[in-house]
Amino acid sequence: MLKSYIGNGDCMEYLKIGKIVNTRGIRGELKIKSFTDFQEDRYKKGNKVYINYNNQYLEFEVLRYRSISKNDVLLLKDNEDINLVEKYKGCEISVIDDSEITLYEDEYHISEIIGLKVIQAKKTIGKINGVVNYPQGDYLDILLESGKHSFVPFRDEFVLEVNTDEDFVEIIDMEGLV
Repeated sequence: MLKSYIGNGDCMEYLKIGKIVNTRGIRGELKIKSFTDFQEDRYKKGNKVYINYNNQYLEFEVLRYRSISKNDVLLLKDNEDINLVEKYKGCEISVIDDSEITLYEDEYHISEIIGLKVIQAKKTIGKINGVVNYPQGDYLDILLESGKHSFVPFRDEFVLEVNTDEDFVEIIDMEGLV
C-alpha cells in the first residue's frame, strides 16, 4: 500500500488497482492491466481514480468503463482526447484505500501479492508477476529467475502459504508444476 501526504499533513493510502498499458482510439480511452477483481466496483461511473504521474497522484473521475477482449478500458472525465492522456501510458492507477470491500480469510487484493517471492522446496524460484483469471479459476503468473513465466493454479492444492508480512508465497514441490 502506498502512502502520500497531502498539504495539511494528513496521510492518504493509495491501493494500486492497475497499470495503464496503452490508449485506445482517439477519444482518450485508456487500456488498463487491472490488479483488482472488483473492476465493476472500482471503475464505476463517477468514481475517483488516481494516476501516479511524475511521482504525484492526479485525481480523475471515471466517465465510462467497459471490458473489451480481456482488457479494461476507461474514459476519464474532461480527458476525452488521446492528446490529453497519451502521457499516462505506463503509469499506475490507484484508488484511495476505502477498505469497503471485505475479503474473507485467505483472500487477497492482487496488488498485495504482486512482487512476492515464490518458494518451492525451500528455494526461491521467482516472484509473482500477476494473476490471470481463467474460467476454471485464478492462476499465479510467476516470473521465474530464468526469465520465463509459469502459471500455477491459485488453489489450496498448489499454494501452501501466502505470507504478505514476510513477502513470500510457497507452492508445492511437484514435478512439472513450474
